[in-house]
Amino acid sequence: MPPSATPARLVILTTDGDIAPGDRTGRTALAAARAGWDVTVLCPGDGSRTERGSLGSVSVVRVPVGTALRDRAARTGPGHRLRRLTQLGLPDREAYDRTRAAHQAWVRVTSARAAETAGPARTTLKAWMRLRRTAHRVRCDVFRWEERRDRKPARGDWATRWPALLDRDVALGPVLEKLRPAVVLVVGAGLLATASISATRLRTLGLSTRWAYEAVWADRDPAAPDADVLDALVREFAGKADAVTAALPALAEGVVPPDRVLVVPEAPWASAAATGGHPQPAVRDLCGLHGAGPLWVWPADHPLAPSPVAVVGALAELNDHHLAVLGDRGAAPVKELLRLADEAGLRDRVHLPAPPGDGPGQAAAYLASADIAVVGPDPGLPGLPERDLLAARYGLAGLRLIRAGDQPRDLAKAVVEGIAAGRPSARTWEENVAPLLDRFAELAGHPALEPIAVAPEAPRRPVPIWTPLSPDTPVRLTLGPANYAGQLSSFAHAICRSRPDVSAQVITAAAAAGGFRYPADVRLDSSRLGRLTVQLEQIERVFAHSTHVLADAFHPLLGRFNGNHIEGDLPALLRPGLKVALLAHGSEVRHPGRHRERHPNSHFHDAPEGLAERLTAVAERNRSLVERTGLPAFVTTPDLLDDLPTATWAPLVVNVDAFACDRPVMERARPVVLHAPSTRWTKGTDRVLPVLHELHERRVIEFRLAEGVEWAGMREMVRDCDIVVDQFAIGSYGTFACEGMAAGKPVVAYLTDSVRERYAPELPIVNATPKTLRATLESLLDDRTATAELGIRSAAFAREFHDGTKTASVLAEFLT
Repeated sequence: MPPSATPARLVILTTDGDIAPGDRTGRTALAAARAGWDVTVLCPGDGSRTERGSLGSVSVVRVPVGTALRDRAARTGPGHRLRRLTQLGLPDREAYDRTRAAHQAWVRVTSARAAETAGPARTTLKAWMRLRRTAHRVRCDVFRWEERRDRKPARGDWATRWPALLDRDVALGPVLEKLRPAVVLVVGAGLLATASISATRLRTLGLSTRWAYEAVWADRDPAAPDADVLDALVREFAGKADAVTAALPALAEGVVPPDRVLVVPEAPWASAAATGGHPQPAVRDLCGLHGAGPLWVWPADHPLAPSPVAVVGALAELNDHHLAVLGDRGAAPVKELLRLADEAGLRDRVHLPAPPGDGPGQAAAYLASADIAVVGPDPGLPGLPERDLLAARYGLAGLRLIRAGDQPRDLAKAVVEGIAAGRPSARTWEENVAPLLDRFAELAGHPALEPIAVAPEAPRRPVPIWTPLSPDTPVRLTLGPANYAGQLSSFAHAICRSRPDVSAQVITAAAAAGGFRYPADVRLDSSRLGRLTVQLEQIERVFAHSTHVLADAFHPLLGRFNGNHIEGDLPALLRPGLKVALLAHGSEVRHPGRHRERHPNSHFHDAPEGLAERLTAVAERNRSLVERTGLPAFVTTPDLLDDLPTATWAPLVVNVDAFACDRPVMERARPVVLHAPSTRWTKGTDRVLPVLHELHERRVIEFRLAEGVEWAGMREMVRDCDIVVDQFAIGSYGTFACEGMAAGKPVVAYLTDSVRERYAPELPIVNATPKTLRATLESLLDDRTATAELGIRSAAFAREFHDGTKTASVLAEFLT
């Protein structure tokens, strides 16, 4: 059959509303979109309204789910007080026990009283006792009968035993059927009934909708709540699926015949996967091991974790090795390991790093800087492929999983051999998921489905170009090593464009698997920075050829041999003939406590647990370093001058020409308002979404939420909108606001008093807080002419301050 003129639609049903580019569902959706599918992810939402967002070119629809059917079942379910006719006022086992005890006490007292009574009164009392005993026995028998009945297996009656599934079906089913997909992929058993019912209903309408089921861990976990109902649900519906897939064969074992299961093993993207726009923390960095030897990770709270005795004993055998403990710090195995490490004098080589963010993508970036993962003997847990699942998790980070017994020497030997073997060579996600996409195409009747072709004129991220480091220029600038958001690449381009006497080299240190997203002359694998050979190469690059060094994010530039901070490199860098300056972008110097005191809207009020404390120590150390050394310091956003007053603002650099456009602003009946959070809590997204959704539902605006969108897609969304809504928690403006201004769009954001005082009235950004956002947007809509003029001023401001010319001039004195 020839390919369709319009892309076939794939709907992915999942109960997880937090879809990210790095998790399995997100990677499947993005791979399908790149293969030519029109992809929508449909999932339950937490709010009271339907939320529409995006993940790159994938639409994400979150539908609110009610509780009507759950409430109805609760009113008639086991133990509810309305079941008086059968339970006779005994709602649970505790009430049953209390009633039995009270009856026994009454029998004892009444029988004694009857023995002391004579005549007709005694006969009446005994008759009353017999009647009460009979009633009590019947009452208890009925309670025990119902209790036994409620304990019976589900027997496929999922609608009665798990009424929440009916609520989900009523909410998501109609939305799914309106999308009229060619193929539905349901991830996990939680929406199996919805996928099957909707596909059947669509086929009765003449569509050829097919559906596939992806078996996941939760469906096979016997310890999960409602495990028996889950099992019955899988057995009833999975066999009706047109295809079954899983990450591991064991996850679909017993569901359908093995030859029907299409296994799609976990694997990392071949190219860098988006992680929210900001570099992810690395476990090695959080352990402070930039210059240390091999680092193991120990999943302390996992059933396969090796014993603390074996781990500490193996560490004692290997003098230069370190251990990162992953899991609950208060867990008994962790406490035992720390005690043993203290006794053995190894506590300095045992680290308790902060955990990664949610999602496999962030976990992979977090783990990639380690060298190996260690596990112990398999406990033989029934029904759970523990080792395979753990191996898949660490495989995403490129780590080898080392299995050893409980003998310290055996573990030490296995670790040494595993590290010597190097990182496992794994297939990429693109390769692994290709057969599943082919299967979808067959189900849709499009075996010749073609990938989306990028037209020659389609925009791609322009590559900044700078003059390569050359002895022919008097100024030879080295920039590195963080290169957050590609700012060092953009700085080098801007400086060399303005200064023909400057040549530059950009050095980036990042995880080899997915860390190099921006141009650089030298790319260093962060997991290798502790090696002496890397240190020597870096010394040669910097000292033999450079006259100036711009070190960003306070990361070490010469590898990790001198520690995990630029302070360790300074004794070597501060030599005659070499000028050094420091560059900060945000959390390196932004002090959480002072920020909270100054700003009631501070994003640090919503920071993940423990993060503010860690960043406080970082900010205080870095500010102290600047004050002690007197080195030139630059910051890329003006609010950071509150925390580092001796620094100079070197504005963010964006490609103004790439975003510039002449599309009219505010001429649509419903102006398009765009918000694109890199990380929701830092942008204050959840504080303003209710306002934006309300205005959208009232048809006052058309609201678009962009998350995980690639550069070309984001550029088009910015150029196509009328108003850009940036952040409401930091107090300044970042790259997204600069891009919006470059496109001539009015920008709304929360600005601190100090930022407004320094740059008003030139700064054209409209100041608003979560509480004033509604009134601010309504004001912009009321005076559309003034709002359009604000867009013109925004474009002029972006060209004056953020095309790189201003930044090069700010750095001119340092580059003498």
